[in-house]
Amino acid sequence: MLPVAAWVLLVGVLGASRTTAGELLQEIESSYDGQYGQCFQSLSGEAGALNLGQRWGESSPTATLYIDLHAVKSAASSFDFRTFDPEGVIFYGDTVPGMDWFVLALRRGKPEMQIHNAITNLTVSGGRRLDDGQWHRVMVKNEGHVVLLEVDGDEHLVLSHVSYPIVEQQEPSMRIGVGGLFIPVQELLTPLNTAMDGCMRRWDWLNQTAEWREGTSLEDDGTKGCFPSIRPGSFFPGRGLATFSLTGLPMGLSPTNGSWSLTLQMGIGAAPQSGTLLAVSSLKQTPVLRLDLQHTDLVAHLGNKTVLLVPLPLRGCLDAQLFLRVTPTRLTLRLGGAESEMPIPRTEFDSLKHLWLSKRGHLVVGGLPGQEISALAQERSYFRGCLHAIRVQGQELDLDSAQSRSNSIWAHSCPGPDDAESKAALDGGN
Repeated sequence: MLPVAAWVLLVGVLGASRTTAGELLQEIESSYDGQYGQCFQSLSGEAGALNLGQRWGESSPTATLYIDLHAVKSAASSFDFRTFDPEGVIFYGDTVPGMDWFVLALRRGKPEMQIHNAITNLTVSGGRRLDDGQWHRVMVKNEGHVVLLEVDGDEHLVLSHVSYPIVEQQEPSMRIGVGGLFIPVQELLTPLNTAMDGCMRRWDWLNQTAEWREGTSLEDDGTKGCFPSIRPGSFFPGRGLATFSLTGLPMGLSPTNGSWSLTLQMGIGAAPQSGTLLAVSSLKQTPVLRLDLQHTDLVAHLGNKTVLLVPLPLRGCLDAQLFLRVTPTRLTLRLGGAESEMPIPRTEFDSLKHLWLSKRGHLVVGGLPGQEISALAQERSYFRGCLHAIRVQGQELDLDSAQSRSNSIWAHSCPGPDDAESKAALDGGN
C-alpha cells in the first residue's frame, strides 16, 4: 500500500496528465472488483485453523466435542492460539454440567483459569500477555490434584489441590466447547466478556482424535476464517455494521466551562468504494451527522445542508488517519495530510449537541442506521475495510461493547498487510 506522501506525488502526476476526472472515476469503478477491491477482501483463510468469534451476543461455544473419559490415558490438551483480543473465552470443559467445570480465558491479555467443582471454586490469572497477534502453543494438564498451564513450553500457572484427576472421573464423558460456555455467563466465578476474536489450530484434546460434534456450520458460506497474518483493528467485510448507544459514549463536556464539541478519530484502510463509514442518528434512525466514502472523496454531512469533503487518493489502497471535529462554529475534516474546514449554521450544531447530550440516539459504524431492514438504506453499500484505534471524544471504542453488531465483523483483527498486498498483486497481474 502506498504511504500518504506517495499518494500526494501520484496525485500531482495524474493532475498533469490528460486523463479526465470522469475517465479516472470510471476506471476506478470498473476495476473495483479486481485489484482495488482486494485491498481488504475476506481471504480464504488458513487451512486447519478455527475462528472462535463466529457469533456476537451469544455465549454458546463456536464448536463442541465430546470425549470418552474411559479412553483417556493422558490428561493434557494443547493447541496453537492467536489473538489481538484482550478478553474472552478460549475454551470451556465440564463433566457435570453446572457443577464440575473449567474455563480458560483471557483478561487484560493475560491467561485466566476459572475452576468450579466439589473441592474448590477458584479464579486465577497471570503470566505474560497473549494478545500480541502471534501464534502461541498453549497446553493445559491435569496431573493428580494439580492443574498446570504452559505457554510456549514455559509454566504460566500451577494450581494444587483444585480438582479430581480426569482419568479417575466417575462421569463417562467430558464436553469441550471453544469460544464460549455451556453455562450462563452470570454463573462464572468472575464476570467476563465471553466474546473472543481469536483463532485456534493444531489442537489435541486429551490425546483423542475426536471430531467436532457441533459447529459443522463453520464450513458454510459467510463463515469467518483465520487470516494467514493479522494486524490490530476491526475488519468490516462489507456485510454489516455495528451500533453503539449514545448512553455508553463520553459526553464530551469541557470540565472548565461546560462547552461541548464532538471529536472522532480513527485509522482507516480501504479500497475506493461508495458507502457510509459512520453516522450519528436519532432513535428514529435519522442521521444528523454522516461520513461517506464516495469513490474519490471522503464526505461529511451535518444536518441537511452542510457538506464538506476531502479528496481520497486516486489510485491504490487508502491507509490513513481520519479526524473529525464539530464545534459551535466550524466543522473540520482531515484525512492523512489533507484537511478541509468550513463554518456551520448554529442550528445544525445545536441539533447534534442536543441529540448527543440527551443520549437518545446511536453511533453507527460501517453503514447507515437501519440498513439491515430499510430498503432505502440498503441501496447504499456497507463499508468494506479495516478501522483501527477508533476514538470518540478521546475514548477508544471497543466493538465488543456495541449494542448490536453483525456476525460478519472481526472485532479485533484485520488482514495483515502481507495478505492484502500479495492478494492485490496477484489479482493485478491477471
